[in-house]
Amino acid sequence: MATSLSWAGKELCSISGQGPAKYKASNLQTVRLLASLVFCSVFAVSLCSQERLKISHDAAQRLFERREDAQASAAFRALLAVTEKERSAVSRRPHAERYKRDAELLGFYNRILASGHNFLGLIAARHEDFAEAVRQFATVRELQPDFPDADFNHGLALFGAQRYTEAVAPLEHALSREPSNSRVEKYVGLSLVETGRYESAVKLLEGIRSSQSDDPRVLLALGKALARLNRIDESRLVFEELFKSQPESSESHVMWGQIFAAQSQPREAEGEFRRALELDPKVSSAHFFLGMLCLSTERLEIARQEFAAELASHPQDSRARYHLAFVMMALQQTDQAISLLREVVTEQPGYAQAHFSLGKALLQKGNLKESIAHLETATRLDPSRTYSHYQLARAYQRAGRAAESEKEFKITHELEGRQNSRPSHTPEDMP
Repeated sequence: MATSLSWAGKELCSISGQGPAKYKASNLQTVRLLASLVFCSVFAVSLCSQERLKISHDAAQRLFERREDAQASAAFRALLAVTEKERSAVSRRPHAERYKRDAELLGFYNRILASGHNFLGLIAARHEDFAEAVRQFATVRELQPDFPDADFNHGLALFGAQRYTEAVAPLEHALSREPSNSRVEKYVGLSLVETGRYESAVKLLEGIRSSQSDDPRVLLALGKALARLNRIDESRLVFEELFKSQPESSESHVMWGQIFAAQSQPREAEGEFRRALELDPKVSSAHFFLGMLCLSTERLEIARQEFAAELASHPQDSRARYHLAFVMMALQQTDQAISLLREVVTEQPGYAQAHFSLGKALLQKGNLKESIAHLETATRLDPSRTYSHYQLARAYQRAGRAAESEKEFKITHELEGRQNSRPSHTPEDMP
């Protein structure tokens, strides 16, 4: 590149030394030649850059395939930094000065960036850092929406992070692209159960059951959905099938506990959760479900201990954190509840119930501005909840915003006319 530009500079000097007549006669041809030389120089440099980035990408991918994740992560992050810098340099050029090939070059940079973020997401998911995986896969979808498996990877990471409400949209989008993909269909069905859309879930899971009858997650989700729809006989048959297929383990006892809980047999459910903890004191979800059983019978102090124990073993469990906050509020320990709820809405920004609970707690403490912000978020995320609109109306009223308060009270009365929506003694399931 340096040689070519130097030669072009000398040619310019030569042109300027010619007489007026010769300059005018050769001006157009020489300028065309100069432009061609500059373009060829830039073209050569861009090809060299692309090859260098591709080599770096492939080397990082080999590290990933050898499961050398720390080195692979460092390599991909270095690649992303260089690629972003080069992309920014091209993007900043005024449109009038861009070469025709710049659009192709920007497309190449976007593909490298999307692939790099995708591998970082896969590395994070491999280590069950689902919050980081969500961030990486979301970036992939922004950079290149048609990137292979971008929707599914993003939805699956959200599912792993227990952000079930947010997981549904990308998973359904992935299913619309591949309607026959049973793996995508399964996770759409599992997410629908977690978000309370039982009718839709059953339709999907019944179909999956015929081809994946040995998957305990499918059977458990289907049995729970049927039980919630009061299709008890069908639910019992599914659970019996699940019983037969599962060997004894701490995880299987947690699963059986959930089955008994779904069938309104709390004593049997508690026995299963206790047995799971005997086999493995750190088994996931056993303390959480024990807390839920205690919460349903208003044994608040024991529920608090169980949710705290779940968090001690699994600090990333947002369900346990939210329910612990709920109990702390019921025990009039509002400051501790607010601290926990702030963590929940940071981890689960799409969880309407957590925004509602935080807004209500802040309203009790007199923090009107922040309370209103969270209650507005709650009503935006889930406009069907009477109690969210009611608390927002109260917050507006206390803030002197009479017109907005009146509007929210009106919405509250309209919703009450269509449904009997009241805050229950137990919090809603995490979406």
